[in-house]
Amino acid sequence: MPQPYALLTGATGFIASHLLPALLAEGWSVRACGRRPRPDWFSAEVDYRSVDLTRPEELETLYDGVTHVFHLAGASSSTSTEEEMHRFNVVATQNLLAIAPAGLERFLHMSSTSVYGEEVQLSVPVTEDVQPSPSRGYGKAKWETEQVVWARAEAGLPVIVLRPVSVFGPANTKLLGSAVLDTAMEAWAGRRTLAVHARPIEQRLVHVEDLVRASLHLAGHEAAAGHAYNVVVPEYPSSHDVAAILAAAFGMEVELDDDPTCGASYEERASVHRQMLEQGMESRILLTEQRFRFMAKANRNNRLSVDALAATGFHFARD
Repeated sequence: MPQPYALLTGATGFIASHLLPALLAEGWSVRACGRRPRPDWFSAEVDYRSVDLTRPEELETLYDGVTHVFHLAGASSSTSTEEEMHRFNVVATQNLLAIAPAGLERFLHMSSTSVYGEEVQLSVPVTEDVQPSPSRGYGKAKWETEQVVWARAEAGLPVIVLRPVSVFGPANTKLLGSAVLDTAMEAWAGRRTLAVHARPIEQRLVHVEDLVRASLHLAGHEAAAGHAYNVVVPEYPSSHDVAAILAAAFGMEVELDDDPTCGASYEERASVHRQMLEQGMESRILLTEQRFRFMAKANRNNRLSVDALAATGFHFARD
């Protein structure tokens, strides 16, 4: 059997920083691409191409020898305008699929559970065959991109779509990463308690290593093509659970507060953030205007079915 050859897009991003080493460890040949220059940490055996997927003229030889595609490239809502999200998600995927060769064994597309939306109440737990109703710019861009992918699936391309929830783990700079930064700033400022809203909110999480394992598992599963898969740990920790872990890591105690705006204000956090940077802190984590924005977000479609993923024989290693 010939050695599998992966094309990994979005290769300089958070998820790819974990998927790339896993591919190499399992003996894959890898061609990686991204808009940034080649990262210093990339193994010499990786064929890296600095390309912009929105420019078709840069993609001519991208598929040479490739058997599988792991399409992670895209733009998120935290740092991008709606126009950028459309261009780097929808247009980039259209260009990539336009030159996908016949005989490609798998095209694995990384979508998001944001496609389900938050405003329209769906049947819970939300299954992958429900009609998505995205309510925000990122979810809309991801759903429009999915429709491009599914159109190629109807034409015979063996497509797999993953819909992960909030992904966390080493090198994460958004979402849970921002909550870590918020806690670190309050600890640095001398606060001994970590104030969180008294009303607990369920958190939808998956560790990046579980997402990597699911990606590799589905890429090699004979019956996975043509389907979408929610990727979320079946156990849903509350905002209180997450806060307790963060507080313990910084030697603090959790304090429950009835005020949803409890804790340090943005002005206070921004001031501390500047002081920490002046003292030599190096951080790529996004400082958000809303404190603990990640944990404060309730979603009426929070509960998701993972029956489809479980039916393939996949088991989560982390909870």
